[in-house]
Amino acid sequence: MKILILKEVLERGSKRAVDMLVKKLKGEEFTTEFKMPVFDRVEPCDPVKDMTKAKIAIVTSGGVVPKGNPDHIESSSASKFGKYDLDGIMDLTSETHETAHGGYDPTYINSDPDRSIPVDVLRQMEKEGKIGSLHRYYYATVGNGTAVASSKKFGETIAKELIADGVTAVILTST
Repeated sequence: MKILILKEVLERGSKRAVDMLVKKLKGEEFTTEFKMPVFDRVEPCDPVKDMTKAKIAIVTSGGVVPKGNPDHIESSSASKFGKYDLDGIMDLTSETHETAHGGYDPTYINSDPDRSIPVDVLRQMEKEGKIGSLHRYYYATVGNGTAVASSKKFGETIAKELIADGVTAVILTST
């Protein structure tokens, strides 16, 4: 039985990393040992022409859900998203909403969920005529550890619903 040992394996990882960095800084060609993911490039939409007529939706990966997390969205590596009704809600409070997110300190969001889902401000803007309306539903999931493929699937499903509901623009919030 023959054992083939490559030179790279004989060198410590720290030395290999520094050698790669030096080559990169010098503009020399190098090969990474870790295959980098390839993400889709999405062209941004045109700006909203008239915000006073716009129907605005909120989508978040910050994990803000109704108190008790009725859809049991996981605190990491989410396998689903939730769709929650905002009809008649003027303000999110610590009594009605919380975050299910496990990747950040929830203290400030749990004390005022509007910090992640700005319902209070959007309702005021709606009242003042600065936006047309706030969409009846918001969508929430947790971003940390969630697979890119799952996030893409969530986004495609949510986008179809928002388009069908006549939403003009989306505010995407995170943590």
